[in-house]
Amino acid sequence: MQLSAVERKIINRIQRSLPLSKAPFGLISKGLGLDEGELIRKIKSLKARGVIRGISAGVDHSRLGFTSSLIAMRLPAGRIESVAKKIVSYKEVTHCFLRKGEYSLWVVFISPKKSGLDKFLKTLAEWAGSENVLSLPTIRKFKLKTTIEV
Repeated sequence: MQLSAVERKIINRIQRSLPLSKAPFGLISKGLGLDEGELIRKIKSLKARGVIRGISAGVDHSRLGFTSSLIAMRLPAGRIESVAKKIVSYKEVTHCFLRKGEYSLWVVFISPKKSGLDKFLKTLAEWAGSENVLSLPTIRKFKLKTTIEV
């Protein structure tokens, strides 16, 4: 899908943050040299086309004392769908991906308590075998941002 230079600028700008103001899109539109109505129409178009999933707060779960892990699972192809359906039913699961490779199912799990993560990992081990589950907690974030070349 091709994006115009203006659409790429809009995406880059709204990913940084929204101003805490009564009219955040008015402020953003001025910074981009657009009319506020035009900016909103373009954002709605990007959302309708599936380019933007939504606009929401980026919560830093670690500052709230939450625990998280990127989890990789090795499963036979015939079990991936059924296990993935169970996994995505957990409210603490923020991402669940199928990828190529030996460890093909990848999950991000964020919990307010370490015991929640431990219990989830135990459940995954029951479904797949402990030797088929890797828990990779974040040690340090270097970058968490997408920028689209304009």
